Amino acid sequence: MKKLSFLLILFLFQLSFSFGQSQRLVLLEEFTSSTCGPCVNANSNIHNWLLANPTTFTAIFYHMSWPAPGNDPMYLANTIDNNARRSYYGVNSVPWTVVDGNVFSNNWNAGVLSIINNRVNIPSPFEIALQHSLSPTNDEIFLTMVAKATDDVSGNLVAHNVVIEKYVQFSSPPGTNGEKNFDHVMKVMLPTRNGTSLGGFESGDYVIIETSWPFEPNQVYNINDLAAVGFIQNNTSKEIHQAANSSTDAIIFPYDRDLQVMDIENVSSTNCSGVVAPIVTVRNNGNNTITSFDLKYEVNGGTIVTQGWTGSIVPLEKAVVNLPDYTFVPEVSNTLSVFSDNPNNNSDEYPKNDTLNFIINAAPATTFTLHLFVKPDNAPEETTWDVKDAQGTVVANGGPYSVPGVIVRDTIELAIEGCYTFTIYDANGTGICCSNGNGLYFLEDDQGTEVVQGGSFGYYEMTEFNANVVSARELFDQTKALQVYPNPASGITKASFYLVNPETVELNLYNTFGQKVRNYQPGYLSNGEHQVEIDAGNLAPGVYILQLTTGNKVYTRKISVTR
Repeated sequence: MKKLSFLLILFLFQLSFSFGQSQRLVLLEEFTSSTCGPCVNANSNIHNWLLANPTTFTAIFYHMSWPAPGNDPMYLANTIDNNARRSYYGVNSVPWTVVDGNVFSNNWNAGVLSIINNRVNIPSPFEIALQHSLSPTNDEIFLTMVAKATDDVSGNLVAHNVVIEKYVQFSSPPGTNGEKNFDHVMKVMLPTRNGTSLGGFESGDYVIIETSWPFEPNQVYNINDLAAVGFIQNNTSKEIHQAANSSTDAIIFPYDRDLQVMDIENVSSTNCSGVVAPIVTVRNNGNNTITSFDLKYEVNGGTIVTQGWTGSIVPLEKAVVNLPDYTFVPEVSNTLSVFSDNPNNNSDEYPKNDTLNFIINAAPATTFTLHLFVKPDNAPEETTWDVKDAQGTVVANGGPYSVPGVIVRDTIELAIEGCYTFTIYDANGTGICCSNGNGLYFLEDDQGTEVVQGGSFGYYEMTEFNANVVSARELFDQTKALQVYPNPASGITKASFYLVNPETVELNLYNTFGQKVRNYQPGYLSNGEHQVEIDAGNLAPGVYILQLTTGNKVYTRKISVTR
């Protein structure tokens, strides 16, 4: 089976546009089985309701393994997502009906339609438009969801995009209950069964989510019946705020000229060279084709440099721009700011998404001997790495690898002091964790000073470090300076650090957008071991950077937050 691919997520704020009619579309989630006798009547009634009430509600059918385990082919096609949704609601019998998550959850009965009709009259705080399209080779379906808040909404919100097959018809019953025709059969939940985590919304905020599902021919009964249902749910209360059926109609975006700075690459998260040469990805979020724009960038509020661009990017298409070198004086913490301007020689109609900041910390100091540990993913031949000196000359390299999942240790010997850049590459652009196996890498010097660790990246990830002569006392300081346990973390994790001398201490936790999400100021501490609790309980899953500042020294550790 081909892997699922999660393309990208884009948040936009304080917009006012309309998809036309604004009303609630109720979601009915039905748990059923082709081996369940009572399911026949329930499924027949829901089928007729769907035909008679297409603007009132939609449905997703999850097929279960009982009462006759293993006999339902629609269950066997995706046991993980079917079981995940069953566990989410605590369903243990079929037929079982869930209406809008928490409005109704019980054995199916004829009164469900009245519950749906009452629910549809309650205004929804969201409007959702959902588009689906097939690849030219008919082996991948692409979904684009645009969800706009029409009221303030908070809570543990998540967006789900569910690929369905609207009608599955068998020539003979696939199970024991005699059914041959099935509606809105769940195929896969995108990007995963956990959906896409969202923040809070103010009225007018909206989110764009793009996902896709590459599939094999034997995973679909009739490709012409592929579609999707999208919905936004509160994971705490389980209430579903709004749902939508997909169509092939083009989505009209809120602005004609709207550029989004999406990503900054070719920049290390640590720096000792005093030079950055960003590669910036810009996306056209507007309705008009963009033929020209400016990119402006600076570090630490320095001189703004402008780079013009000309070409052609249609709506939702991206342009990749290589920016010239920018020289700066590295500080303990540095901020690279990149922002777009002047699309089509005019103003950007939504400037709030024009700027992206990238946090660059001081490079760690290491000895001349380093050890690299690489555990390749399931495609070890795609992974390579190198170390370059300040002039860009490769002084060490390794890979590709041959055995998946086996840790390989390499020793790197550096000849002279200076600033070096370590880069790890993946030829497929998926990193080494986690879509194709749980690979990882870890680089440290011979005194245990961590330079970098990771595995989740795109085509490459780069890290600058400073190799120099370090005293034994300083090495001891660096080795014990900052440790985090447990890591990955799902709730409270502890940051332990050692001070050689009394110092004023501050800890900051940053997300991958460079935004500070936690700040701890223990103040002036004595020498010795110290510990600070970091609360990761309500942070979105992902990678975060913990930065410890002690006097004029800075140490960092990556923290992975899971759920």
